[in-house]
Parts: sequence; structure tokens; C-alpha cells
Amino acid sequence: MPKRAIRDIPMFFIMGRPRSGTTLLSALFDAHPNVKIPPEFPIFLGLIQRFKKIKYWDDSTIQAFVGHIFENNVFNHRTLENLKIDREALTRELLAAGTEASLADLLKIFNASAYSLFPKQEILMVGDKNPLYSIYIKRFIHTFPDARFVCITRDYRDNFISMKGLADLKLEAPILSLQVLRWRFVAKEFLFYKQRYPERFFIIRYEDVAMKQEETIRNVCHFLGLPFDPSVFDFYTKKEETEKSYPQEIVKRIHSNLMKPINTGRIGLWKKELTPSQIRIADQVAGRYAETMGYERVDPRLHLGTYLKTRSMVIYGTLLFKFMQFGSILPYNVSSWISIKLLILVRTHHYFFGKKSSS
Repeated sequence: MPKRAIRDIPMFFIMGRPRSGTTLLSALFDAHPNVKIPPEFPIFLGLIQRFKKIKYWDDSTIQAFVGHIFENNVFNHRTLENLKIDREALTRELLAAGTEASLADLLKIFNASAYSLFPKQEILMVGDKNPLYSIYIKRFIHTFPDARFVCITRDYRDNFISMKGLADLKLEAPILSLQVLRWRFVAKEFLFYKQRYPERFFIIRYEDVAMKQEETIRNVCHFLGLPFDPSVFDFYTKKEETEKSYPQEIVKRIHSNLMKPINTGRIGLWKKELTPSQIRIADQVAGRYAETMGYERVDPRLHLGTYLKTRSMVIYGTLLFKFMQFGSILPYNVSSWISIKLLILVRTHHYFFGKKSSS
């Protein structure tokens, strides 16, 4: 891709909690003929922290940049292999960007170099989808001063049920109050930055993507400055290619909905699967952000017993996210050390509390 072209192509991010529709939204835009958006692989944070002070990109710094990418090639069940990036071709593209390229330019080149299942025409936008980034919005605003952000939410009660179904993968502890606290934390971030940068943030609901498909995606395309293309709804037709791109267990457990058209079958499951006590806990922790994001609480009243019961998880979850945000502004080596310590804390917490899912 020519040097001028990559600098002129705008960047957008899909933000949202895991199991909130971020993968669906990413699949829709992967199918768009004018968008390059790679499979989920959260390499940007490490690259930003390690190379944020580099202003002159010579062969040495480019080689270090590429080396970092290929040395850190696994994140949970995600692997760099899924992006099918040719190392030598990527290195050539990065070097061609020029010695005074910005870090954002190089990160865009990385994403634009990823494989896509769908044929492309002129690329008008480069995207990125990684739920992990949703608590680091400030960092991404700073690194990508012109980027746009599509923030997707899902009913916090359905979100918990979906996360609980993957509890054995140990992505997050299946604790109701902790999961809803994380939902509230991210929703609060979305609203804060939407108010501060209204022209750069667009908030949608998973339920609207499922129930008002064309209207919602048309609105997102308009926000991004993209032409609407109805072919995006054919994303599920690449079943065989998708199955080859990921391990079978991951396809079955996490990406099964990419094999079929958008449907409403996962909306409102909480009404059947959560007990009245669990619903009260979820509504209590979500607080006023439930209604603000378009979800009605069954019981919006304050229950002192429920409030006290959920405090430990709420405090733990809030502090964990705050520590993670703080770590993102520290030097790379320090941040890496903190990340390891936080991982030990999370695993310890999961060991003692992971089997409890009611509070």
C-alpha cells in the first residue's frame, strides 16, 4: 500500500465488553468491500507502550517493531497465525512508510496487512476489534487522534449468561456482580468519551444490530463515512474459510454465530435463566447505567442486603480496571511487570471465587 494512501486512510475501533456483539460487528465490516479489519489479536497495547516515544523509524527500530509482533504471537486462544501476515512483506511496507511515520501509521499498516476472507475494492477504512481495549480508550484517543470509535453494548444480564457459558476457558471469573460491574465500568467510559468527543464516538446496542439490522448498520456506516453495502449481511457464507482460520474448538465455542445469519435467539435469555435474586443483584450493580444504555431494570430500588453482598466484588473489579488503566501509561518494562502481577492476582481470585456465580 503506497505511503500516502495509508496515512490518508482513517482508522476506527470497535469497542465493547466480551460477548457483547463485537465479533458480530467485526464480521459485518470484514465483509464490507471497503474495509480491512483483522481477526481479534490485541497486540496494539504492547506496541504502543514499547514504541510510543519513537519519532524516527529506521531499519533498526522497524526490525524491533516487527520482532515484538512475532515474539508476542499468542494471547489466550488468539494467535498471530490467524491474521496470516507475511513477515517480510510487512517489514517492507513499514520501511516504505518513511522514517518520520507516526506510530499510528505503522499500526494501521499492520492491520491493513492482515488476511481477509472477503474480496476487497478500494480500502476506505482500516478497523480494529479487541474488547480488551475498551478500558484503555484514553490511550487510543491519544495514539490515534483522528480515529473513530463504535461502541457496542448488550443487556448486562444476557452478557453475564454468555460469559458464564465460557467459564471453563477462564477468560473471566463467572461472578455475577463482578461481570455486571465490568459492564457498568465500560458503559461509563463510553458515555464519558461520547460526551467529550461526540463526533468521534457512536454507541449502539447489540439488540438493535439483531432486530434492526439494516437501519443500525446504515447508521454505523454513515458515522464512519462509508457507503452502505448490503453484502455485509452475507458474512456467514464463509463457513469453510472461517473453520480453517481458527481451531475447531474455538469455532464451536466462541465463533459459532459466524456460521449463520444474524438472529434474535440470544436476546432476553436472562428472563428464563436468572433467578429473581440474581436479577436483583444484576440490576443493583448496573444502577442507573442500565436505563441510560437502554435497558430496563426489573427492580431499580436500593436493597441494602444486596448492596452489602456485592460490595467486595464491585470494589475488586473497579480497582483491577483502575490498576490496568494506570499500568498503560507506565514504561513498557514496568507495565509488563505489573501485568504479570495482576495476572497472578486474577488467577488467585478466580481460584477462590471462580466457582461462585450467584453474587
